Amino acid sequence: MYGATAAPDVLSGDSAEFQFAATLSGVPHPTTYPLATIMGHLATRLLPFGTPAWRVTMVSALCAALTVALFALLARRVIGKWLPVCVGALALGFAPGLWNAATLAEIYALLALLIVALALALHRALENPARRVLAYLAPAALIAGLGCTHHGLFVVTALPLFVAGCDAAMRRDGAYPSLHASAITLVSVALWFLIGTTPLVYPLVQFARFGPFDGLDYGLPRHYFWGAPQSWWDVVDLLTGGEVRRGIFQFPDAASALSTIQMVGRRLWFEFGPVGVASGVVGCIVLARSSVWVWRASAWVFFATLTYLLLLGPAVGDAPVFTLPMLLPWALWIGVGADALTRRAQSPRAPWRSVALIAILVALTLGWGATRYRVSAKQHLWLYREFATATFSVLPPDAVVITHWEQGTTLLYLRLVEGVRPDVWIDVVEPGDDPWFERAQRRYPDRPVYFVGQPDSVAGIPVDLVIDEAYANVYRLRSRPAP
Repeated sequence: MYGATAAPDVLSGDSAEFQFAATLSGVPHPTTYPLATIMGHLATRLLPFGTPAWRVTMVSALCAALTVALFALLARRVIGKWLPVCVGALALGFAPGLWNAATLAEIYALLALLIVALALALHRALENPARRVLAYLAPAALIAGLGCTHHGLFVVTALPLFVAGCDAAMRRDGAYPSLHASAITLVSVALWFLIGTTPLVYPLVQFARFGPFDGLDYGLPRHYFWGAPQSWWDVVDLLTGGEVRRGIFQFPDAASALSTIQMVGRRLWFEFGPVGVASGVVGCIVLARSSVWVWRASAWVFFATLTYLLLLGPAVGDAPVFTLPMLLPWALWIGVGADALTRRAQSPRAPWRSVALIAILVALTLGWGATRYRVSAKQHLWLYREFATATFSVLPPDAVVITHWEQGTTLLYLRLVEGVRPDVWIDVVEPGDDPWFERAQRRYPDRPVYFVGQPDSVAGIPVDLVIDEAYANVYRLRSRPAP
């Protein structure tokens, strides 16, 4: 389903950047997401069909599908029955948060996969014989290291679970006959964790190959490296978030906190519908009574994500995408709630009741997922290629396009990956850069200049409208008189 409904071609904004950065072995925006970039590059090499952009998107589809599969295995270990597990797994799989992440070249499907994989590995370590704890903690340590290189939400939600799980596994009776054995396990776990962090070497290697840069134009034309770092310290700064991430967290006031909590409530309703929300509440209560440590772990993921959202500054406009980790514990609670409801419906005289109830819950889950199809499916999304192709078609030789990030990354993909109009220079202007008109006069006094954006982007600039589209417009800067 994810592959069939995935975006078929180049996208825009961050997604387009991931598509061409992965294809070119570039380094995208902070925190550079090296694991996702490496996986995307491997997809462009290994998949024998489709555009490079689509191949990178398929990484998201695969990660989301694996997330649902591993979630089902984890829920089966917690609940013990496959039928209620199916309700929770389908609720997660059809939730528009995960479905949307599966159909775009983004990093959130991989984030969900790493969280679920770590939870499953820790559950196996705690449920298996104490004398074999290292054999089960090693995969968890590897996944934890990979996750810490990927996204800050993993560090907030999953890394504390890893630490707590290791502590619980090593404290069990019979796990360690001596202090020496305990020390060996700790060192081994630490080594596996460090192995998991090796994707961080990727941007360092690329800087050693192509850097240092001049701090301009994302390292182009030499090599795509966001921020065009001029020193090793600049690279490390990008890995830790750079200026893009500094200052985005702040303690919320009462009004901001209430608004965020309301947004989360609306999001859960949008994701799971009334039946899913009600089943999740029931499952949360039941799990807190039946398996306290599993409830604590799932509640930690939920409330750690909520805290992350509460601390996000107002400059971050895409806060709802960060609710994705919340869907994982809620889907587990839905499965537990479905199991509790079927247990109450069981009757020796009418054994069909529980099966019928599961069938109803599955039908309602699928029905709600069907209503989300319009916002989740992307298989008809050709808009960005069509707009970029139309833009290139009106540009004269040796033209310059000054534009925002949203449209600029799409144009860069076609130029850098597919070789469309190599004579054209794409100048992507970030917030805080010099105004467009001054930039054109200073940088390109002898070249034809075009602007791509909305009317307010060119307010006060002497331009002629060339392409008028709802998505964005193309403007030509009028010829400047000779001095």
